[in-house]
Amino acid sequence: MLRFGALLNSIHQEKSRFEIEECFPQPFFSKISPNIKWKKWAAYLDKYLIFPKKLKHNLERFSRPVALVHIIDHSNSVYLPQLKRFSQVKKIVTCHDLIAIRTAHCEFPLAPRTSKSGKRLQSWILNSLEHADHYACDSMQTKKDLNRLIPSSELNSSVLHLGTETKFSIARDQRTWPNNLPFNPSKSKYLLHVGSSAWYKNRKAVFKSFRHSYERTSNIGLKLILVGPEPQKEELDASLSNWFQSHRNSLICLNNLSENSLIELYKHSKALVFPSYIEGFGWPPLEAALHGCPVISTRTGVISDLLGSYVHYVDAEMQASIDQAVIQVLQSSDEKKVSISLPSHDDCRESYFDLYDQVINN
Repeated sequence: MLRFGALLNSIHQEKSRFEIEECFPQPFFSKISPNIKWKKWAAYLDKYLIFPKKLKHNLERFSRPVALVHIIDHSNSVYLPQLKRFSQVKKIVTCHDLIAIRTAHCEFPLAPRTSKSGKRLQSWILNSLEHADHYACDSMQTKKDLNRLIPSSELNSSVLHLGTETKFSIARDQRTWPNNLPFNPSKSKYLLHVGSSAWYKNRKAVFKSFRHSYERTSNIGLKLILVGPEPQKEELDASLSNWFQSHRNSLICLNNLSENSLIELYKHSKALVFPSYIEGFGWPPLEAALHGCPVISTRTGVISDLLGSYVHYVDAEMQASIDQAVIQVLQSSDEKKVSISLPSHDDCRESYFDLYDQVINN
């Protein structure tokens, strides 16, 4: 959300159609919390008890009325009813994804169970969302989820894609590579996954498909590169765990990469394997496509909206379809796909500014 907020506020005020001011909770109770156990609850006090008062003060201190409040993450929709009580300001909320709400409603059998307090929070967020004047959704899928959960939103919701960075550093000489990579990407054969170990990322399917492809292409020295945490216990069954134990050199986990390093990985990867069950937006496939990297993914988030036929689409629940797609890509020509055009940060910001105009003048 910091990245998204910075994007919207990155244009110089003198060049902007709007005077924009960011407002967000500051630590108070969480700062003086005696231990980690209470820090989470203290942060809730900062967010839900102190911040609404600060928000009201900020709206009242301007000499001219504030025209619009944009809540840049739907999980903060709980401020909407309070805004409605003390101000007539127009209210936009961005819905990046509704995964937590849907998980609390038990829509995903594979997801960890939501706690009782978590269910109450997600119910509060969902009920509060009804008080927005307009909803901006990252993808068609998020819009469909929103319209199903809040039927009244169908007439005042739209899809505004986030921007993907398109201005990259000049490529380095292929004889060298970024210092924080332990191998030379241009001289290696590897599959790539970029993301966390959250259940919906479906990394277990990535591990299975890698093992399958490794055993069928053992003569090429194939590796799996994870930009993210090491495999977690719940992601490996006994068979997979034993296999990776006996093939330690085939798996490399990387974290805190520079932009140049990640670009190098995309440029030389055989494929990005991204079989998520669900995504809100899904940046890695877009970033991979910008660098001509083949993408194996499900039709989730914004991936099918923006990448279309570029992607090798698979079914997250059918391991055979993922295995087959990986083998197909590995056996195809070494030539990379032609990179595609995607909405930039500037495009995203202008789309939101157009929406601001629309909502203010409606």
